[in-house]
Amino acid sequence: MSRPLEAMIVRDIDGRKLARINTVFAQRFGFEVADLVELPLREWIHPADQEAFDAALSAGRGALRARHRTRDNGWEWLSWRLKTTDSGRHALGIARCPEADEPTVHAGSSLGDSVEIAETLREVALIVEDQHNGMKCSILLLNEAGDAVRVGAGPSLPAEYNAAVEGLKIGPGVGSCGTAAFWNERVVVDNIQTDPLWVDLKEHARAAGVGSCWSQPITDREGKVLGAMALYDAGPRVPTQAELDGLEAAARIVGLAIQRRQAEDALRAMERQLHEAAKMEALGVLAGGVAHDFNNMLATVLGNVELAAMKSSPSSEVTPLLREAVIAVQRATELCNQMLAYAGRGLLTTQRLELNALVSQIGSLLRSAISKKANLIYNFSSADLYVEADETQLRQVVMNLITNAAESLMNECGTVTVTTGVRRFSARDLEPKGSHRLAPGNYVELTVTDNGIGMDAMTRERIFDPFFTTKPSGRGLGLAAVQGIVHRHHGTVLLETAVGKGSAFTVLLPLRSAKAPAESTPAGGEPATTRKCVLVVDDEPNVRQALSAILRHSGFEVLGASDGEEAIELFRREATNISCVLLDYSMPKMDGEETFRALQAIRPDVRVVLSSGFTEQEILDRFRGAGLAGVVQKPTPARVLIEKVGMALG
Repeated sequence: MSRPLEAMIVRDIDGRKLARINTVFAQRFGFEVADLVELPLREWIHPADQEAFDAALSAGRGALRARHRTRDNGWEWLSWRLKTTDSGRHALGIARCPEADEPTVHAGSSLGDSVEIAETLREVALIVEDQHNGMKCSILLLNEAGDAVRVGAGPSLPAEYNAAVEGLKIGPGVGSCGTAAFWNERVVVDNIQTDPLWVDLKEHARAAGVGSCWSQPITDREGKVLGAMALYDAGPRVPTQAELDGLEAAARIVGLAIQRRQAEDALRAMERQLHEAAKMEALGVLAGGVAHDFNNMLATVLGNVELAAMKSSPSSEVTPLLREAVIAVQRATELCNQMLAYAGRGLLTTQRLELNALVSQIGSLLRSAISKKANLIYNFSSADLYVEADETQLRQVVMNLITNAAESLMNECGTVTVTTGVRRFSARDLEPKGSHRLAPGNYVELTVTDNGIGMDAMTRERIFDPFFTTKPSGRGLGLAAVQGIVHRHHGTVLLETAVGKGSAFTVLLPLRSAKAPAESTPAGGEPATTRKCVLVVDDEPNVRQALSAILRHSGFEVLGASDGEEAIELFRREATNISCVLLDYSMPKMDGEETFRALQAIRPDVRVVLSSGFTEQEILDRFRGAGLAGVVQKPTPARVLIEKVGMALG
């Protein structure tokens, strides 16, 4: 038997490039193409179905069932397929025969999976109906909150009946299925029109042509209620035991199918999280490597430019040009530092900071920088909140979050609220907090909330990606750097957002006591008095030459070595003459740490200043208390270099 001609619409989602309907669609919905293209497709979709529709649009493709408005302001179900191509976003909608229409199933997974499980439930319901001649079957599933039902399948029930049941709250006396799901017990109603469980639904039942109903809870292997399955007969009657046994067996099969689907969805979600974690780790390694190499190049440029400026007369026409070049290098260095922050690398100078005071100070500075239409409100904890952090980097985090929140208002009047407090997390609490692991304990909580435009699912997924931006003129690492800084401080960043409802970024950092533990004073040798010879060790010739030239210009004698082995050999010969070693951390053959230990073995009081494009805090901690005289980060301004070497020499 051939299938009757179905109503069909094919159209461009956003505009008027593509719009085509067939005759059946025009007759059934009462519209012509010219009527439909006056509004974007989303405006024709039932409000209750728009969230699922938006999710499919954000994913770029998907399948779902959603209602389309008719000319008389009614609603008809369509099976939709959405795709994105180079020419835009498109949709195909097909209206199946009315008796097969049923609401969309949202199984808490991807839209493709939702459609697949919906078809499975529909097939099960049809099989049950075939086994019970003349009866109708429906499958109702609990929503994510577990307090209401949604129609999983009801192939032989009218669309109006399914729509009336959709979203019905379960309770101790709400219909057959709502009551069965609430109590996790079978419920038999032999006369719908007289049973008090059906007082609010009996007219819908009369219109659907059903007079009796018996419902069986759907549970998983552990006994958790997933929904309820119902059989309806046309007139009032009591079921046979065979009918009840068959219904119970069918409900058990449905429960196992749903549980298996949920397990598969959880596995896929875990795989996506692992993939995302691996991607971010790879990007972090790449960002750190690029920043390291780029900093080496900048060190050469900065050293030579500053040396040229030192040798130029202040009145020379070249001097202002050199100053501009130095400024350009400094800006490039800031970008490198952002990359290092994203990668979780770079130099940290931590101290005990009181968060409320820091945020308040930053906020007063930002008031003149953000839009006057943004109302900045503080909701500080009454208690002092101490964290162990690098002040500069923590300032960057707070400023970034507040300015982003203000910009999300799109120059409209709105509110940005900054809230601080303390939250305690157990190991169980931290399970859903993302791939970055936190230790159980007390955390300082900084939340920046706005009532701006919010984010869709696609934007939320990419918001922490490096160089991703929603701003027309956006650039840099932004929230990627924020996340890197917070992770580096043993914290994490959480995000809650919805389109049109604003966003809330929450930073969690370990809570510390007011006083920092006392640190031991680094060991060192006798301060140098007359010897001012510096050994510069760097595997990059241009960097080594630039640093050496600056030191010579400042009055130091300089020796050079291209790697750790050459440095050790030279130091053995000249140990009594070398006052300080400027040592690159990342080198072939022997790295900076290995070279430092070998130099100490030759002369325990050797004064070493470590130089690096990036320096991981974990490795720096190994030097703490071991006699390291200082650390400089490339590219190092001449003033800072001379100051650090001078301090090392005492």
